Amino acid sequence: MPVVDGGDGPLRGEKPDLPLAEGESEVSAAASTLQAWRAASGGPPPVWAQVPKGLERVLEPVAMVWGQLDRLTTRRYVTKVVRAQLGEISGACGPEVDAERILQERLKRRLAQQGTVPITDPVGWLVGRALPRRAMCPDLRCDDGRRMDTRADCTACQMLILDGRALRARAFTKATTTLAGGRVDRFAFEAELNACWQQEAALAAVRREQAARERHARERVWAEQRAQYAAQEAARQALACEACGKPNTAGMCGQCRDERRVQELVAEAVDVAVATWGLGSELDRLDVVRRTERDMRGAVDQAVAELLAAGGGALPESVALAARLAAELQLGALRRRALSRFAYQPSAQAEYKKVLRIELHRLRRNFDASDDEIREAAEEAAHTARLNTAHALLEDRLRTLRSARPAAEVDTEPDWYAQAAAQVRALIRPAPPEHAVSVRRPTTSAAAPTVGSGEPAGVGA
Repeated sequence: MPVVDGGDGPLRGEKPDLPLAEGESEVSAAASTLQAWRAASGGPPPVWAQVPKGLERVLEPVAMVWGQLDRLTTRRYVTKVVRAQLGEISGACGPEVDAERILQERLKRRLAQQGTVPITDPVGWLVGRALPRRAMCPDLRCDDGRRMDTRADCTACQMLILDGRALRARAFTKATTTLAGGRVDRFAFEAELNACWQQEAALAAVRREQAARERHARERVWAEQRAQYAAQEAARQALACEACGKPNTAGMCGQCRDERRVQELVAEAVDVAVATWGLGSELDRLDVVRRTERDMRGAVDQAVAELLAAGGGALPESVALAARLAAELQLGALRRRALSRFAYQPSAQAEYKKVLRIELHRLRRNFDASDDEIREAAEEAAHTARLNTAHALLEDRLRTLRSARPAAEVDTEPDWYAQAAAQVRALIRPAPPEHAVSVRRPTTSAAAPTVGSGEPAGVGA
C-alpha cells in the first residue's frame, strides 16, 4: 500500500510541532487526511468507525486513529478505557474540573509526540500510549510533569528533577576533586555518577525492604487480631441464653430479648405517664400507674390474641415479637399524648409566640412573598420550636423522676409508685409449649395496693 505524503520528514525521535492551518480544526484535518488516503490507496478503507456519541469532544484529536478500529468489540473496549480515564481524572482532580478537556489535551500532546510516524496498531497506541497518564512522581494529578487541574508545573516532579541535578553535581564535584588542576575526566565523572546512583538505589532498596517488613508486621498483627476477634465472637455466639438456657444464642435468644424489651417498654411507659400526669398526690400517681399498666397489657394481649387467632401455629418467637411491636406502638402513642400536653404548657407557648414573632419579622424583611405565605412559614417554624420545647420538658421531667427514684427506695416510708413500677417490670411471662401467654400478677400486700385488676393474658418480657 503506498504511503500518504511520503516526502522527506524529520528523523525518528524528533517531535516537530504540527500546527493546523488557519481556520482548520481537527475534524477538517481528519477529513483531508482521509481524502489523501483514498487518493493514494485507490479507495476508501474497509471500515471507517465513527466516534461514539458523548465522546466526540474527547476523541476529536484522534478521530483518524479511531476510524481504523474495524471491530465493534474493540471499539467497545477502547470506549470503556476512555471512560475509565475520565473517571480517574475526576477522582484525582475533583468533580469541578473539566475531565473531557484534560483528556482531549492529553491526546493532542500524544499525537504531536507521534509526529509523522505511522500508527500501525491503533488499539495498542490508544490504550498503551495515548490514553494513560504519564508521571514520574506519585501525585495522581500529574501528567507529563504538569498538574492537570491547574496546568502548572508539578512540584513533586520538580523536586525529583532537582534531586537528580543535585546528585549529578555531587558526582561532578567528587570526580573533579580527585584530578589535578580541576580537569574534568568524562569517564571518571560517569563512573562517579554511576556509583552515586547505585548508592541511592541501594538506600531506596533498603527503605523498600524496611517498609515491606513493617507492612508484613502490621498484617501479621491484624491477622492475629482478626483471629482473636473471631474466636471471641465464636465463644460469644456459643453462649446459652441466660434466661431460658437455649444454647448457641450469644447469651440471649430472640424470644427472651423481645420479652425483656417488652418489660423495658412497660416500665418506660409508666415513667412517661407519671412524669406527665402523675406528679400530684400518691393516689393520683398510683391511679396513673394502674391505667398505664392496664393499657400496655391490653395492647400486648390484643396483639397476641390476633396472632393466635390467625392460626398456623405461631411460634413462641413470633408471639414475643408481636408483643414487642404492640408495646412499641402503644408507647409511641403515649409519648405523643404526653408531648401534646407539654406543648401547651406556659413555657412552650411562650417559645411558640417568641419564635413566631421573630420569624415574621425576619421573613418580611428578607423575602418578597405574600402575607399568607410568610405567616404559614413562620407558624411552621413556631410549631417546630414548640414541639422541641415539649420534648425538652418531658425529658427534664423524666430525668428528675428517675434521679429521685433511688433516694425514694431508701426512705423508711413505702413509696407506692416505686413498688408499683417494680411490680410492673415483672409482669409478663410466656408459656412456649402451648404458645399461650400468662401474665404473672404481682402479689397483694398490706403495704401496697394491687396494680391493675383481673388476670388477662399477655406476653412476658
